Amino acid sequence: MINSLDSREFVVRNDPKGMYELTVAFAKQCRHAIEITRNSGVSLAGFKPSSIVVTGLGGSAAGGDVVRAIMEEEGSIPLIVNRDYHLPGFVNETTLVFATSYSGNTEETLSAYSDAKTAGARIVGVTSGGKLAEMCKQDGNPCVLIPAGQPPRTALGYLTIPVLAMC
Repeated sequence: MINSLDSREFVVRNDPKGMYELTVAFAKQCRHAIEITRNSGVSLAGFKPSSIVVTGLGGSAAGGDVVRAIMEEEGSIPLIVNRDYHLPGFVNETTLVFATSYSGNTEETLSAYSDAKTAGARIVGVTSGGKLAEMCKQDGNPCVLIPAGQPPRTALGYLTIPVLAMC
């Protein structure tokens, strides 16, 4: 019994949600996210933001936390992660806002998206669909569409890599 957790078969047999396989597939997910981002057609060429905001909630904001940590060490543009219905007052037309919602229906993200639009910020959506994808399309904002169908907490690669690649 002590070595049971070292047995893949034991773990999979006792993993009704399939979290083991989703976790093991993280590196593959990151590689797929790079491909998706490259093929998305999203270009920020010529846009030099004064600040970057990643807005999302829960697992959808976790990718922003990873990018923020990297940007603190390697970046020259300040990046914050927003987990609220509203964006900070400094957001304006020189701000790049990544609206991230795995489902595309997170109400805090949709509200913050509206704030970004009102402020004239440059907006990029990262989502598997939902209302966020619809709003991006309607407003002419680029959107990186990631695969749906897994728990948001297991989509960290899909929610991190597009933002990181564009930063």
